[in-house]
Amino acid sequence: MKDEKNILEAMETDIMNANIPEAERTKLMKNLLQLKHQKINLMITGATGSGKSSTINALFNTEVAKVGVGVDPETMDITKYDLDNLVLWDSPGLGDGKEADNRHANNIINKLDETDENGNLLIDLVLVILDGSTRDLGTSYELINRVIIPNLGKNKENRILVAINQADVAMKGKFWDYENNRPEPPLQKFLDEKVASVKRRIKEGTGVDVDPIYYCAGFKEEGLPQTPPYNLAKLLYYIIEHTPKEKRLVYTDKVNPKKEMWEDCETGKYRKSILKQLFEAATDILGVTLKKAPEVFTTTVTTVARTLGGIADTVLETVSSAASAVASAGRSVVRTVSSWFGGGGGGGCYITTATCEEYGKPDDCYELTAFRNFRDSWLRRQPDGERLIAQYYRTAPRIVRLINRQPDRSEIYRSIRDNYLSKCLSYIESGDNEKCKELYVEMMEHLYEEQDRWH
Repeated sequence: MKDEKNILEAMETDIMNANIPEAERTKLMKNLLQLKHQKINLMITGATGSGKSSTINALFNTEVAKVGVGVDPETMDITKYDLDNLVLWDSPGLGDGKEADNRHANNIINKLDETDENGNLLIDLVLVILDGSTRDLGTSYELINRVIIPNLGKNKENRILVAINQADVAMKGKFWDYENNRPEPPLQKFLDEKVASVKRRIKEGTGVDVDPIYYCAGFKEEGLPQTPPYNLAKLLYYIIEHTPKEKRLVYTDKVNPKKEMWEDCETGKYRKSILKQLFEAATDILGVTLKKAPEVFTTTVTTVARTLGGIADTVLETVSSAASAVASAGRSVVRTVSSWFGGGGGGGCYITTATCEEYGKPDDCYELTAFRNFRDSWLRRQPDGERLIAQYYRTAPRIVRLINRQPDRSEIYRSIRDNYLSKCLSYIESGDNEKCKELYVEMMEHLYEEQDRWH
């Protein structure tokens, strides 16, 4: 939507609204102004058919890179895609004939030698994409070992990332679980060995340590639906990790917001790590503000949560990442951030948590663990589960606040425990989840009616 703020506009709003001295505000605005002028220059290269264009389109939700479907390569020379402060340089690799290879190699070397207006090397990171469907990577090693790495300047290890695309067809389509969109054990073993082999060949040829990864960008031919990627979150995590810290926040408004692009991954830790990386980038700018006025961080956090919503499994995952990133600014900040999104103690079981706290039970007590497992393992998978959970997150925090203001709060919590929670727990223990859900809904309806009396 046009009226929604981007991340830099959100940070400016937070700084201007902060209850801080003007000298401090001026310093923060100066930092933000420098960030506004930051540009990431990312070179993406690889042999024809390796999937450069598909990768660009999947990562950044754009079709500026045309996907080649014919015999001839679509990108014969370096092509620039200017996405505001993210600039992508799409370069052919080698393998298109001696004359073309010499031209491509010279173009890459010239671009790697180019400097910006401050005299710094223009290219922040080179992403080299290998074709996982072929065993012959000779031209790719020539590209990496003889063209790219010798011309990276200082800090070579942090300026190159090698990624093996098309993992799904690495064994000619065998051992790929198409239903769950992930490799089966034999293919996973094959891919792990391929990663180790690539790492070893580059080390032997250049002395530089790289950590290749494998993924599948999916494929979107014009007019046809996107096939789902695999391990795209891992790829993005490593791209951000290899990008200078002062520039990382640029990715926030650029990554693909579609959740299905990030769902299939070897582990969920990469999605969480991406959120944490970008929240930390924001707090590097707003750190002083956070310590003195954490409540004004709202706009920035909500903007990051909105733009990165596709990467997060849940809103609570976003909250957890934000809270972790700003923890150094003080425990009050963590509580504030969590409250904006309904994080609540221990992951969102507000009323149950408040009741257990009333009776001195820890956050990891048997009751809370059981209710959280019920929510995440069963309720969330029901047709109305996400709706009920979202409705609960909207109303429960306010109900708990109202209860805590009442002189008879202990009696209220006792009634909740005896009439609802204890019975719900019995249903969970007996495996009657449907009855648990019905009673919990009944409890929420009762408390919603009671809140008028507690004002």
